[in-house]
Amino acid sequence: MAPLLKRLLALLPMTRSTSAYTFGLERVGTLPPGPVLEIGTGQGFSVAFLSRALPERQVVGIDITYECFKPEKLAFGPRRPWLVQASAPALPFAADTFALTSLMMTFHCLPEPQQVFREIFRVLKPGGVLMMADVNGTHRIAPWFERVEHLAISPLTHAYRKEEILALASEAGFPPPQIASRKPNGFMIWYIFRKPGGEEDDNA
Repeated sequence: MAPLLKRLLALLPMTRSTSAYTFGLERVGTLPPGPVLEIGTGQGFSVAFLSRALPERQVVGIDITYECFKPEKLAFGPRRPWLVQASAPALPFAADTFALTSLMMTFHCLPEPQQVFREIFRVLKPGGVLMMADVNGTHRIAPWFERVEHLAISPLTHAYRKEEILALASEAGFPPPQIASRKPNGFMIWYIFRKPGGEEDDNA
């Protein structure tokens, strides 16, 4: 049943939506030079959008599997994204590589959450940004979201509370983030974490 549910969920319009990325990018601010890392490529709509929205940057997407990737349905920017099969807790990249890491509606089902934050911090350049959006763990829909994901996506799914996210990020080295929501009681929360050491810190 789980593979069938996973395929059915992949057909929903929300899996192709890029509105969360637009909302996040509007809040990112200044970035250092360098490429962009997308964690959780899925069908590829996210890396395709980022390659259009940030045409001057090379976008790199990682996923544990590319069985859902649908390049024939995608419109890329001038630089086609590079795709790497890898796991988020063990990113195969050098330290201080990326200007921006995108983690949109993916963190809730990743293994080793603390290690994921440590790895993102490691591969971000000083002044680089983690743009993250995920389920609000205190929202009334969160328990139902977890149940559906456990059936269709991953038994690891956990709808994190804001306090849990902030604690994980702080342990990895991130200062307090910018936090945003499109609606006062919205289902999703956006976090903009910036790695210390960039120009914004120098000018503070």
